[in-house]
Amino acid sequence: MESPLISIIIPTYNAVKYVQDTINSCLNQTYNNIEVIIQDDCSTDGTWELINTLYNFNPKVKLHRNLKNLGIGENWNAAFEKAKGEFLIIFNADDLMEPDLISAFLVVFNSDPTIDIITGKFEILFSNTGKTILYPDHVNLEGGVVKDLFEKLYFKSSFHWNFSLVKMELIKKVKLSNGNLFLDIQICDYELWYRCFLANAKVYFDTTKTWGYYRKHESNNSSNPNGELKSFLRVFLSHHHISYRKLGGISYPKTLLRNFITFCNLYKRGSSFEIKVFFLYLKRIVQGIA
Repeated sequence: MESPLISIIIPTYNAVKYVQDTINSCLNQTYNNIEVIIQDDCSTDGTWELINTLYNFNPKVKLHRNLKNLGIGENWNAAFEKAKGEFLIIFNADDLMEPDLISAFLVVFNSDPTIDIITGKFEILFSNTGKTILYPDHVNLEGGVVKDLFEKLYFKSSFHWNFSLVKMELIKKVKLSNGNLFLDIQICDYELWYRCFLANAKVYFDTTKTWGYYRKHESNNSSNPNGELKSFLRVFLSHHHISYRKLGGISYPKTLLRNFITFCNLYKRGSSFEIKVFFLYLKRIVQGIA
């Protein structure tokens, strides 16, 4: 494999506090043949102005802005449409990658061309304290080709696209029927992982080192758990309920019920409660039993 082009897409929205460090961590890769595609979704906090000032004349950085706010999934689709590389990294606008991630992962691809995705160990960085912890799912996860990928994606996400290099050949294979890559939902990244599983993707998990840092702060989309819950219960399971029930077996309704009880208990402790989530849980539990 001769120096293939690597596309790094970074959808941005109101990330002015973090986006410079994020883009620099991509530009500081020891591997040089990259394009960094920034797709701004009409930020209102100065993100667009900052990245134009800093990167407008950098030939590796492609700056784009939507005419109107599109939302998470559609903005990610707009970024992906511009990618021209043989490999793809889907990166958040507030996270960080190690400088040798691409070069190291390409070595693994060269050693086994049948691999579709290489994903790596990462840590959570708490912005308010600067402290880091290993992503919990990685504590006891063995390196190498991932066995039983469904188990790693069942009601959770053991991996992150931030710290993954994926063949564009696979990505084109798993595109939606309308030509888009992402569903327009909050957990569009997780749903894409599951579609890759359904396409029998061969995934390699690299535990050589910590390959990056997922920043945890007050503006994370994941800080709105009900938003992710609604995406999962309403849209994700609308698409994947049959395979989830088939592959999960009796554990499928049991897990739904257990999570539903947890949701109700959190409400008792003063957490936000949404009646829509309550009834979505009931609907999916009934479907899982029927």
